[in-house]
Amino acid sequence: MQKLLVVLTLIGMCGLLNAGWETIGPCGGYMRSIAISPVDNNTLYATSYSSPTRVFKSTDAGFSWNEVGSFNSYNYCMTIGSTGVLYTAYYYYVYRSTNGGVTWTPSSGITNTYIYDLEAHPTNPNIIYGCGRKYISSGNYAMTFLKSTDAGASWTTLDLVSGGYCYGYGVGVDPSNPDIIYCGGAAYNTSYEPKIFKSTDGGATFSQVYSNTVGYYVYDVAVHPTNSNVVYACTYYDGIYRSTDGGSTWSKVSTYNYNYRLATSPADPDYVYCSGYAYFRRSTNAGLSWTTAENGLCGSYNYGLAVNPTNSAMVFVANRAGVFKTTNSASNWFLSSDGIELGLPVVAATAAPSNPTTVYCQVEDIGVYKTTDCGTEWNLCPSFSSCGDMCAIAIKYNDPDYVMAIEGLG
Repeated sequence: MQKLLVVLTLIGMCGLLNAGWETIGPCGGYMRSIAISPVDNNTLYATSYSSPTRVFKSTDAGFSWNEVGSFNSYNYCMTIGSTGVLYTAYYYYVYRSTNGGVTWTPSSGITNTYIYDLEAHPTNPNIIYGCGRKYISSGNYAMTFLKSTDAGASWTTLDLVSGGYCYGYGVGVDPSNPDIIYCGGAAYNTSYEPKIFKSTDGGATFSQVYSNTVGYYVYDVAVHPTNSNVVYACTYYDGIYRSTDGGSTWSKVSTYNYNYRLATSPADPDYVYCSGYAYFRRSTNAGLSWTTAENGLCGSYNYGLAVNPTNSAMVFVANRAGVFKTTNSASNWFLSSDGIELGLPVVAATAAPSNPTTVYCQVEDIGVYKTTDCGTEWNLCPSFSSCGDMCAIAIKYNDPDYVMAIEGLG
């Protein structure tokens, strides 16, 4: 089935056949990373999953966004240093911006290392940590830790485990003691072995503190904001784990799978959030128990996750649909992508015969949007399908509120 961009489809429906093209939404698109500035918690940055990567900035806590810059590659992750310098990574490049995302400079000196996560030192603006996988030889990759002590200009690497296909997916820094660092990932030879390594000397040396034979890999690690003994780890296919002794022993506290990222906030240290493929989890008791918290959250690939440091109830997710925000600790979510115009894939779109300013459109993997003012404002309709997208939408001739839709492939 041919997919149409809403940018093209709806302008024709709204009687602008003889005018130039303009973007009318819905806003959103595939966003990969999101981060909150430690200098001003109302300032956020989000990046698209595209090449070139497009960089968006919000100065009003996500209510509106402006595109401020770009760089010529995809991106996997983003972090912000304590003085507001931005860092993002893809393959073996770390890109740095010192002017709020307007221009970016790639790092040098990282060879054959694919970077999957970055984490800034909480107080020292010159120190940035990362993890990924380093190519050693055919069929042999190392799970690798990276560190910069000159604000991303140069990097050193340390291989944690090698032999087969080894990956580093997540790095976690202890906010109470930044010399304590965790790296999560996996080693694969004949099967996946999820692993976590810990450093107590700022990344100079590491020791293995977790290994398993199930779960594929550890995607992320986070440390309780005020208690160094409490550590969290999320796996892709073996739930969520928790340690109460600084990583020496681990207990499985959740069976939820397809997890990507973990985040906490010093505003309420016992709140922990975990984003996943098409899911979102929340703990209110320092990771002891978990519940789903996805009401209003649409889309998939929830790779981007950020929590306001001074308001633990304010959480942001970046995914395939755009940016979503909650102000009540993930009890309810709403789309917060105003100004992010990446061109959502529209499967079906129909204007009301009796009122052509009313238009319904199905956005792939997200849901049905409705506008009553020819695209000035869009609202995501309540979900009514559990099987897939609408391939066709029909509206009653004399009643724009009477809508019928065909689900799936028709």
